[in-house]
Formats: sequence, C-alpha cells, structure tokens
Amino acid sequence: MTEEVEAKFEVKKQGKLQDQIENMAYEWALEDIKSFYKVEELDELSDEQLVEIYDYSESEDCHEGYVGMVLRSMCDSIEITRIPHG
Repeated sequence: MTEEVEAKFEVKKQGKLQDQIENMAYEWALEDIKSFYKVEELDELSDEQLVEIYDYSESEDCHEGYVGMVLRSMCDSIEITRIPHG
C-alpha cells in the first residue's frame, strides 16, 4: 500500500524575493536621497541630514515598511563608519 503525500502550496525562494525587494527599495531611496541632498555618496550627508532621514523613516509619512527599513539601515551604516577607531 502506498501512502499519498498531500502537497501543500507554497511560494518558493521567499528569501530571494525578500532580498530583491529590499534591494529595489534601497536603490529607490538612494536615488531620492542623492537627488534631494545633491550628494553622490551617502557619507557626504551631514549629521543633521541623517537625523532628518532617520526621523522620516520612523514617521507616518514613510508609508512603506521596506523603505523605512532601508533608510534606517543606511543611517546606521553611515554612523558606524563615523565612529572613531583607534
């Protein structure tokens, strides 16, 4: 007697999908930051600009969760590079 295996629906490679969505949100936000603040690199942003971006990422004006997440990640990564090492 063979047992029937009941297959359940699933969306495969969700981790890969999440990575692609995060990357798209990062690139999208990065272009807006560069354009608005007239910078070529994130490390050109002032501390005040970083605070403005971070505050926006936490506000109700930032409607998309992925955008808020990548903005906070950008701010955090810049702050880490600015910590004096030695």
